[in-house]
Amino acid sequence: MIKIFAVDDDLHLLETIIIQIEQEGGYDIEGASSLKEAKAKLADVDPDLVILDVTLGDGDGRDFCRWMRDMGYTIPVLMLTAQSSEMDTIDGLEAGANDYIAKPVRMGELIARMKTHLVQHQAREDARITIGEFQFSNSRKTMVHIDSGEVINLTEKEAAIIKHLHLNRDKVVNKKALLEQVWGYGDGVTTHTLETHVYRLRQKIRYVDETDFLITSGGGYMLA
Repeated sequence: MIKIFAVDDDLHLLETIIIQIEQEGGYDIEGASSLKEAKAKLADVDPDLVILDVTLGDGDGRDFCRWMRDMGYTIPVLMLTAQSSEMDTIDGLEAGANDYIAKPVRMGELIARMKTHLVQHQAREDARITIGEFQFSNSRKTMVHIDSGEVINLTEKEAAIIKHLHLNRDKVVNKKALLEQVWGYGDGVTTHTLETHVYRLRQKIRYVDETDFLITSGGGYMLA
């Protein structure tokens, strides 16, 4: 599941954000109502995206965003603010925020922007993507089991298969399309080649965790 971390001292708004995102499905969302709580929870939550209020009771969200960047977090940060001047927006972006959303928050807009930034971030080579019980890194060609820390080393083609299925998540990618995305139009490459790679990939995953998130469906593959 994709993990979202929302930080806001307006408890009503925080609860609304959590409920609305949970209703979207496919997201695991955690909340914090102060910067102190956010710092304490951040490492354990290990989010894929942060929704962060600018003005909190115990500090400035922009300082927290700077701290996150200094700590090496590259995940998207969406900042919420009642301060909508151009200079406030510039300050937030310079602090490392990816987007700035004015209050009162329109939930449809927030969720749409959240999805856009997740897709953009996960397409990056250095992105860490949560898939099932694993964190996938395309640049490192690894999958790390979240609970045990066990590392699965992937071949270039195995990593490419996971990447393309994740970019097309929630829908089946037929074998021919996936073959063209991963191998191109090279002569002599058949769907049997793809099936063999998927079989070996499943064996690696099942050796670490019995959960099968790589599903065969309708003449193609998808991620659960």
